[in-house]
Amino acid sequence: MDGAAGAWLSDQQAGLLVQGALQVQPAALLRQTLAESGNAVFRVELPGGSAAVLRVSRQSSAFGWTAANLDILRGLGLPVQRVLAAGPTGTGGSFIILDWLPGRDLLFELAGMSRAQMTRLAETITDVQRRIGTLPQGTAFGWAPIGQRAAHACWTDLFGAPATGPLPEDASPLDRLRGRLQPLRRALEPAFAALQPVCFVDELVLKNILVGDGRLLGLIDLDYVCYGDPLFSVGVTLAAIAADVGEAGRYYGEELVRCWDPGPDGLLAIRFYSALWGLGLLSAAVDAEDVDRVRHLAPIAKHLLGLAEAQA
Repeated sequence: MDGAAGAWLSDQQAGLLVQGALQVQPAALLRQTLAESGNAVFRVELPGGSAAVLRVSRQSSAFGWTAANLDILRGLGLPVQRVLAAGPTGTGGSFIILDWLPGRDLLFELAGMSRAQMTRLAETITDVQRRIGTLPQGTAFGWAPIGQRAAHACWTDLFGAPATGPLPEDASPLDRLRGRLQPLRRALEPAFAALQPVCFVDELVLKNILVGDGRLLGLIDLDYVCYGDPLFSVGVTLAAIAADVGEAGRYYGEELVRCWDPGPDGLLAIRFYSALWGLGLLSAAVDAEDVDRVRHLAPIAKHLLGLAEAQA
């Protein structure tokens, strides 16, 4: 977890990066401990009362396309950050400093929103993804900077090689749940094969969407986009709501589905993505030996899987 929270970078080192890049002494640094990318992330208080965000990676090319992505997305009218400075760290990594956008992650706002606010936000996020979908299609599927080639020849390749043969008698409960995904995937393969590599942002789920008073205020962490099925983001959102918000956020997920109006095949795909993501969350909890998280997620993953099977 220390690595995930960026503990490998000290506050002093972060302050020196800001000072060298912006030629000002930061008034304060506040480490953002919820970062899950492995980057070190800080809120930087600047002289005069303004704020910025410092993101630091141990990879030299982590932010190589971020500024270009943001320029393109801003050109679509989306509320994204502006880059104040970027460059190498001097230790083989890289950093980027961006202006600080107001609002809180949707994760922390959703349960307190009214149904009218959820409807409005679902319509807004759907519009955001459709605007992004107007960008030129990719030549392959998966994650890449905007306009660059992704890694996969087919959308289905993102989900790994399909399992073959029966499950062994000693298969774990998790593997048995995974086995139930296979008929759903087989049913969807013709639809997956017909997909075009449409541009969308798969991480606009509960985090990276900044909200205040129920309204979209900003979108963050846009280093990469995804080329493929925009409904993937809807399915992941449904799983994230079930796992981390619960019944209080369910209506927002329902409104996302309504806004996309996906049709039978699209709805089955959404349910498949949701079950796949739910099992992924459960698998991560099992691997981490987080007993409480496993106990919480196991019935949720089974429920999402059951919804997918019912849709099929």
